[in-house]
Amino acid sequence: MDPKQMKERVLEAARTKLNEHLTEYNERIAELRAVTVENELAETASQTEGRRDADIELMNSIGEQLAQVKRELDSLDQVDLTDAPHDTVRYGSVVVTDRHHLLIATSIDGFDVEGEEYLGLSTKAPLYQALNGKKAGESVQVNGNTFTIKQVY
Repeated sequence: MDPKQMKERVLEAARTKLNEHLTEYNERIAELRAVTVENELAETASQTEGRRDADIELMNSIGEQLAQVKRELDSLDQVDLTDAPHDTVRYGSVVVTDRHHLLIATSIDGFDVEGEEYLGLSTKAPLYQALNGKKAGESVQVNGNTFTIKQVY
């Protein structure tokens, strides 16, 4: 498979992973809203009031996580597939090291592409800072760990 096709698959898998998070957060907010509305309609004791306040605080926290996932999806949309493959590590690169398969765009927990686990790596991450501008065959050290770049596209 050519590098551009592989990058498309990696991006699609990353989007799928983030969309799973969106669904999860939306469902959790809906559950909390239902409970909170029920509590508002019932006669409230101070204990129920405290619970409602905690649910509202949790909804706000999940809402912030939801907004973050939307920003991460927007970040993936900024990846330009027309300039694939990359020779050096930069925003939008897919990087295979001796330790990890990485998508350089935004932080995403592990997702599978054709049997390989990939991680989304933010451009703010120390590992990205070390990898930025490097080519296949070069190595970097981060927090006492050595990463050797096997492939960039």
